[in-house]
Amino acid sequence: MVSLVDIVPQTRRVQINGGEVELRGLGLRHIADLFVRFPELRKLFVEGAPEMDMDTLIAGAPDAVAAIIASAAGQPEAEDKIADTLALDEIMDCLLAVRDLTMPNGPAPLLDRLTRLLGGAVVVGPSGREVDTNMPPRPST
Repeated sequence: MVSLVDIVPQTRRVQINGGEVELRGLGLRHIADLFVRFPELRKLFVEGAPEMDMDTLIAGAPDAVAAIIASAAGQPEAEDKIADTLALDEIMDCLLAVRDLTMPNGPAPLLDRLTRLLGGAVVVGPSGREVDTNMPPRPST
């Protein structure tokens, strides 16, 4: 049996500015802190929220993106430098690594389980958004 004390977070190294940064997945405390500091992130998880991809997140919430990467690197003091110094492809690589480490099975299973836990019956697709099941009937031939 695994002891909780012995659990070591998985990490991934990402190339940035000619060097490497080691990132880990975000835990509940990190995520809660991000939701408090950046209400726009919370909007991604409410019913009826618009679909948001990584490009939209980078353009619309650079401070939140910097906080996510700095937190995952264990270097909160570097937060102010991230948006100004990293190239867009480096930021994207970091965000994808953090997402994969935080939600190894992707957002859809997690959001579906949370919805059921809270008493809903929402089915979510691979993007983490509710699947539209109100399809119009197919035309008859």
